[in-house]
Amino acid sequence: AIAVVCVQEADVYMFDEPSSYLDVCQRLKSARVIRSMLSTEVYVVCVEHDLSVLDYLSDFICVLYGHAGGYGVVTMPFSVREGINIFLGGFIPTENLRFREVSLSFKVAETADAEEGKCKKMCRYSYPDMVKTMSHAKTGS
Repeated sequence: AIAVVCVQEADVYMFDEPSSYLDVCQRLKSARVIRSMLSTEVYVVCVEHDLSVLDYLSDFICVLYGHAGGYGVVTMPFSVREGINIFLGGFIPTENLRFREVSLSFKVAETADAEEGKCKKMCRYSYPDMVKTMSHAKTGS
C-alpha cells in the first residue's frame, strides 16, 4: 500500500498506520521511503501509534482525541518531543485538557537482576521447590 501511494504524483500524501504489521526492518525502510517524499512543495500527513516511527517520521505532531460518534479534536502542531510527551502524559496544556486519567511511562532497568528483586517483593505467593521422582532417577529444581 505504501508503494502504491509513493508512485503517485501529489502535493499531499496521507498515510494511516503505515507501520502496522511490519517487522522492525520493514518499519525503518517504509519510514525512510515516506520521509524521502518530503520537499518544500510536498506535505506528508501520517497517523501513527508507533512512537519510534513517529519520532523518525515527524517534523511536527498533532494530538488527536475525542469519542467515537461524538466529537474529535485535533490540536495545533507541537514539536516532536513535546507532542510525544503530551501524548504519553495524557494532558494537553494548551487546551487545559486531560484526555487520559493516567500517564503512560516506561520502566528501564539497568540489569535483569534488579527487576527480579522488585518482582519478588511484589509477589503474593511463593511456591516450594518441586521434586519429581521417577523410577530410575530423582530430579529436583
